[in-house]
Amino acid sequence: MPRNVPLKLVAIGGGTGLSTLLAGLRPRLNAPEPQLELTAIVTVTDDGKSSGRLREEFSVLPPGDIRNCLVALAPPDNPLTSLFAHRFPGQGALGGHSLGNLLLLGLLQKSGNFVTAIDQARALLGIRARVLPSTLDQVDLVARVGRQKIRGQVAIKSQNSPIQELTLEPANAAALPAAVEAILAADLITLGPGSLFTSVIANLLVPGLTDALSRTKAKKLYICNVMTELDETEDLSGEDHVRELLAYAPDLRLDYALFNSTPISAEMRQRYAAEKAEPLSPPTVTPSDLVPLQFIALPLASEERAVRHDPERLSQAIFDVYAR
Repeated sequence: MPRNVPLKLVAIGGGTGLSTLLAGLRPRLNAPEPQLELTAIVTVTDDGKSSGRLREEFSVLPPGDIRNCLVALAPPDNPLTSLFAHRFPGQGALGGHSLGNLLLLGLLQKSGNFVTAIDQARALLGIRARVLPSTLDQVDLVARVGRQKIRGQVAIKSQNSPIQELTLEPANAAALPAAVEAILAADLITLGPGSLFTSVIANLLVPGLTDALSRTKAKKLYICNVMTELDETEDLSGEDHVRELLAYAPDLRLDYALFNSTPISAEMRQRYAAEKAEPLSPPTVTPSDLVPLQFIALPLASEERAVRHDPERLSQAIFDVYAR
């Protein structure tokens, strides 16, 4: 690809992982000659905290993950950026609500369209990327955990037990047409980082998205988490993460899987051990059942406050992988 042609990148996920990735990509959007045309496709299955309350009271899509992505992409010096991130304290009617969630709700009520509301928020924040929900349908995650069928993301994650099967209700949720178009036009598509089931696989349960991912000519990169999670990936290896992902999208042809190779400190290992989480060791070879997928391990982790991907290093790694 010529240097003056921006990379068309679609980043799929949700939660903290996707917003971390977007924060690292933001400077490339705002360069004098932008290096990137970016679309984030975000899961809309969250039913906890402020998002859950707004879903229940107003029958709207959960705005929280969308808001996190907008904040990550917004210029830090824009005064509205910190307002979008502000969360009200206390136990009253506003307590626990994010102002960004309420602003998105207000824009939705004025426009009558969730995508229009997001676009208006992008304009207010001066964002040069698109943020799209995976679907405009009201959807819930349903998991089989042990012998139980659990409905709702918060309830699923509160079981502290392995997810044996994950489905979406309704199963025929329609993919957002703009999201499908972005996938089909992309040069590179990233999946993750983020909770394997409730952030990454949740998007693959939307049939139209999975179909588009199987048809696109884009390179596809799965970004694995740095740590395991008690309620989703306890005892799973890096190879197991990839196998679980592909089990839900058997027609998906991944080109690369990216893992962290930075050693995690003893202090952080001890802290995470209390949550029954541990560092995910990068695979050394690609198992025969996953060939021709390429495993790549790079130093990506940061321990500033928690173990996370370093946004800048992750952003650079994505471009380096694409250039291979």
